[in-house]
Amino acid sequence: MSEQVDWRYAWPFSNRWVAFGRTRRGEDASPALMIALRSTPVTEQLPAETSWLERLVAVTGWVPRTAGQVDWAAVESRLGTPLPSDYKALVETFGHGLFDGFHCVSMPDDLIKNAESAARLGQAPWEPHPPFPALGGLVPWMSNEHEQWFHWITEGPDPDRWPVYVTGAEPEAGDRFDCTATEYLFRHLTDPQHPIPMPVDFRVHWFMDCSGNVELDVAME
Repeated sequence: MSEQVDWRYAWPFSNRWVAFGRTRRGEDASPALMIALRSTPVTEQLPAETSWLERLVAVTGWVPRTAGQVDWAAVESRLGTPLPSDYKALVETFGHGLFDGFHCVSMPDDLIKNAESAARLGQAPWEPHPPFPALGGLVPWMSNEHEQWFHWITEGPDPDRWPVYVTGAEPEAGDRFDCTATEYLFRHLTDPQHPIPMPVDFRVHWFMDCSGNVELDVAME
């Protein structure tokens, strides 16, 4: 593109950057759109001690942004339970958005609303788990476009040891995974042999910022 362009916004989509801006020509300024190749993040060479959250950052190529701090004490007081530390770090690192434009991690307000709504229903539809806040009740922390829900089973006093429980749209038994939310999400995104696989076309991973704060702050390659 020969004209000078003031690029305003950019966002990733699979292995592409999509950027929007305007040509710098005063009253004659016009919109400009560019689609550029995006480097594919590699995680295989990460040190063994890399956390699951750091792996998610690496595989999506995400650049954490400064965001307002969450009042976790107020959130946990309203919910009536401590929350897993990796979930809190996940929210503070990524904020509101979609993994691969597909998975939506619940922000604290939505997490509370979903848990309170489930509690009002009385009996959880997914046996054998009772409604939260009963011991072993389910707290949903993520959903996706296939109407799958990803919960914690609130068993035991340590939320960092709560397993993940995945259910579908129908009221039937789900699948249990003895791992944290961030480990589950990373493996779910990256392992083609995962018991609950991603759509086949999702082999390059990204995070779609839905906060409305999408100002261009990345280098396109």
